[in-house]
Amino acid sequence: MKRLQTFCCCASTRTGSIITACLGIILAIATIIMIWVLDRHNVSYRTFIFAEDFDKKLADMDIPRIILTINLCFTVLICGLLIIAILKRRSWLMLPWVVLGIVLAIGLLISILHTSITYYLDEQDRTILATFILIGGLIYLCIYLYLWAIVFSHYLDVRDEEERGRYRKAPYKR
Repeated sequence: MKRLQTFCCCASTRTGSIITACLGIILAIATIIMIWVLDRHNVSYRTFIFAEDFDKKLADMDIPRIILTINLCFTVLICGLLIIAILKRRSWLMLPWVVLGIVLAIGLLISILHTSITYYLDEQDRTILATFILIGGLIYLCIYLYLWAIVFSHYLDVRDEEERGRYRKAPYKR
């Protein structure tokens, strides 16, 4: 993969990585707030493993909300770790975000495809909603992969800098 040199053609990958981490924290906190503020009957959680009555019991006990909240808290933690890693220039602290980011991208693609196919095959005519989810989700996935590539490029730059050593760097890199 070719390294990206700039973020949005005007900023460094370091700045883009900080913006990505801040966006991750903001979106995670906003999602936690929405999960607990919005009426729980507007969102349905299905496990596809257990029977529908068991899924309903889980939802009534707020188990899916608690699990999502814990996952989002870890997202805030990893994004905070990414900010610290960028400021301290430590590649090994960036690694959890880089690995989790690509795993989440794969999960996002599967989720987009599954949700849109489910709506296409639904008895109710939800073709417009399915198309919106498919197109919007793929656009979101492309933006997410671009932000991941920015952070990954910065990770590679910092890792290479650590391997060269502090005093063996080129004068213009200090």
